Amino acid sequence: MKIRVLAVGKMKHSAFSEVTADYTKRIQRFNPFEVVEIPEEKIPPQGPILQGLAKEAEKIQKKMKPGAHAIVLDEKGIQWSSTDLAWELQQLMNGSSTEINFILGGAYGLAVELKENAKQRWSLSKLTLPHRLARVLTLEQIYRALTILRNVPYHNE
Repeated sequence: MKIRVLAVGKMKHSAFSEVTADYTKRIQRFNPFEVVEIPEEKIPPQGPILQGLAKEAEKIQKKMKPGAHAIVLDEKGIQWSSTDLAWELQQLMNGSSTEINFILGGAYGLAVELKENAKQRWSLSKLTLPHRLARVLTLEQIYRALTILRNVPYHNE
């Protein structure tokens, strides 16, 4: 089963890009994986944020395959431990979904409809995180979860 991260916006800082590339390679050793960047809508200050989020949501939905299991990253979602995430991934891999999509919003988050239609909501933290940092943390946690499932030394408890 393929795992994909659908992320709004590009990684503009080389440090984040390097870490993203590193974790992408690590994950691909264990599982088919890709990061799909969704173009961010240009929303001016005091601009129509909801319209911009709706356009981003349309772009995200076009990239999702039928039967994919959507997990949105949302500060109001469930906070999983690394072992909880590993368990969730194992359940999904044993299930009927064709792929797992982790969906990360841009600077303004995600459209409400996208959150409501997702199968699960996952919160990395109660803190508000920059979306680029959230992407790196998501990749690291996916990698960690896969090492837990494969009994590879990485995660210490």
